[in-house]
Amino acid sequence: MSDTAPRSKAEIATEYVRERVLSGELRPGERVRISRIAAELDFSDIPVREGVKRLEAEGLLEFETHKGAVVTTLHPHDIEEMFAIRGELEALAVMRASRSINRDQLDHLRELLEEMEQAEQDGRLEDYGELNREFHFAIYEAQPYKRLLALIRDYWNSTDWCRRIFAGDVHSVRASAAEHRGIYEALLAGDGERAADLLRQQKRRAGAWLLEHADPEEAQTWSRSRRRRGASS
Repeated sequence: MSDTAPRSKAEIATEYVRERVLSGELRPGERVRISRIAAELDFSDIPVREGVKRLEAEGLLEFETHKGAVVTTLHPHDIEEMFAIRGELEALAVMRASRSINRDQLDHLRELLEEMEQAEQDGRLEDYGELNREFHFAIYEAQPYKRLLALIRDYWNSTDWCRRIFAGDVHSVRASAAEHRGIYEALLAGDGERAADLLRQQKRRAGAWLLEHADPEEAQTWSRSRRRRGASS
């Protein structure tokens, strides 16, 4: 018997709308019509409205007067800010993980790293993107700060559209694979500072690459809505 609890309709609606945003099916600035989503899912409006509120809290959607919920648009400054913040949060998580990660967790990281390298060699870039997330969270979940993990997860969920853009560039994926190897080897050696520095470098490179290659009208994030709620920039 599975221990996985059944998902609520609100959770199903949240994932359904999230995937439509991350895939690009729902474009930046496009209105999210609750009644249409409800009809597609054969739900009432209530769980869909709750799902939309969750995605507004994540920042994938924002509220506009006379339009309601729309897909949020990301601008170059927001990309720079986002990766700077992610770099520091994730570097802290890597540093903390270096003090508590155990042999089984390191073995799991090595297995993921090998799967990633094979996916990169085979050109399975979509699989690589999924393994990339699994690799990072295997590290972040090895550290003790639950609030830090929740913040990082929020940022990843809000910016998963990046994976779709990065997956189209073989050179970026190859650079990413080398960076992951370095982070793993630093953790294996118990060198948290080295692992954290490599993580920051990875985020800086990713942010610079995205600024050069991303179409601003394809990017969605929480940044504008967060700034409106008082976040510093």
